[in-house]
Amino acid sequence: MTPGEADARRRAGTVVDMNQTPLQRHDDHELVAAFRGGLEGAFDEMHRRYSQPLELFARRMLRGTGLDAEDVVQDAFIRAHLALRATDRPMALRAWLYMITRNRALDGLRARRPCGELDERDTAGGDPVEAALQREELRRIVEELGRLPERQRLALVQRELCGTSHADLADQLGTTVSATKSLIIRARTQLREAQAA
Repeated sequence: MTPGEADARRRAGTVVDMNQTPLQRHDDHELVAAFRGGLEGAFDEMHRRYSQPLELFARRMLRGTGLDAEDVVQDAFIRAHLALRATDRPMALRAWLYMITRNRALDGLRARRPCGELDERDTAGGDPVEAALQREELRRIVEELGRLPERQRLALVQRELCGTSHADLADQLGTTVSATKSLIIRARTQLREAQAA
């Protein structure tokens, strides 16, 4: 490269930098810090920077499902907006946004899974003794489900039988995602203990 070419490149870089807003010059860590410091425009810059790549990513995940990638990304940004101010832990913004988008897309795919009914023909493959044993085991499980506290029962049934996402369950139950996961774990533990007894 000649000195003239190097000088032209430097000048071109300066012109581009001069056309950028101050927030566009920030790296991801600086944007997160600015947003957490109360500068709402920093979040707008995050959205400007990442919405299109995230939408392409979501579109690839949801191809052929009829789910809208824009809705998934919008929901991911809403959750990111809330979560960024809820904690001050350091994060790799780009990877974190992709993770949220992936999780929201997976939640959407799970939510599309229909809540199915148990068909007696599916239980024993034709063996009447095996069918009777399976019915008895199913009766015990249903009985134990009935003994669970209502919130645990609802969380477990919605998650396991209908594929409801943890986030949707948290909304339904008026709690956090971690509290919902805890309800499900406690319900599973109680059912296992009852089966072992």
